[in-house]
Amino acid sequence: MIDLQRMVAFVAVADHGSFSIAAARLEVSNSHVSKQVSALERELRVKLLQRTTRSLSLTEAGEVFYRRCKAILSEVAEAEQEVLRRQDSPQGTLRVTASANFTNVCLPDIVCNFMRQHPDIKLELTLSDQFVDLAERSIDVALRIATTPPENVHARMLHRIGWSVVGSAEYFATRRQPQTLAELPDYECLADNVMSTKDVWRFEESDGKQPQRHEIRVTPHINCNNSIWLRECVLRGMGIGLLPDYMIGADLAQGKLIKLLPQYEPLPQRRLYGIYLPNRYLSSKVRLFLDAVEQGLKRAV
Repeated sequence: MIDLQRMVAFVAVADHGSFSIAAARLEVSNSHVSKQVSALERELRVKLLQRTTRSLSLTEAGEVFYRRCKAILSEVAEAEQEVLRRQDSPQGTLRVTASANFTNVCLPDIVCNFMRQHPDIKLELTLSDQFVDLAERSIDVALRIATTPPENVHARMLHRIGWSVVGSAEYFATRRQPQTLAELPDYECLADNVMSTKDVWRFEESDGKQPQRHEIRVTPHINCNNSIWLRECVLRGMGIGLLPDYMIGADLAQGKLIKLLPQYEPLPQRRLYGIYLPNRYLSSKVRLFLDAVEQGLKRAV
């Protein structure tokens, strides 16, 4: 009978088109993967992969065997997960990547509570604002704020991310607050170029009828790609800015910041997604982690 580990190595190489990436995904050496695939070809007495110095492709026999292997390994993995779901305590390594600003502000308590509830899980958390290849990096789940999730993955919407135009109490100590969107360019505008284009702020007005959309062209006094740094500038009275609500809730409650023109919602609307690779099942540790994030944000934000 064919060794299951040889099938795993072969499928990983075929999936990634590379022995080195497959080895990294499986956390083994390149030579180990090469030996497993070569042994499989000897056992089957057929060539599965066509190798050149610059490319790697499946032979006709390899294509047929690859499809069968994928189905078999999926069944094996599903059987394994079914057993794990029945365990009282999920275990193993959970690899998560998440956007830095949001994680630093909103997730410490949620993640720490999750780890206390599931002590047999080991967490590997990478903070990065870059979208990464989940398969190549062996990532179980990515937390990403976006208008829409990327294609070819599964995405679970966890939380709606609101934004507001705000200014500090200090800034408005000697100025009147704007009464209309048209007045915004008259103030020192601090722009988050991740949220919007450099010089255009977009809004939607909901008055119970047909939503109206507006575009306001501004000349940024400061333009930045980091909301945490921009918040500090707004707090110091440098101007008004578009900031995510999760970052300014305490500032608003304490009167440090003032929300301007609350009847207008900044666009585009963004959401926090839990993103993971397509599969026929969702591992219990990923499911529990996403549940914890979703429920924690409902209570905290």
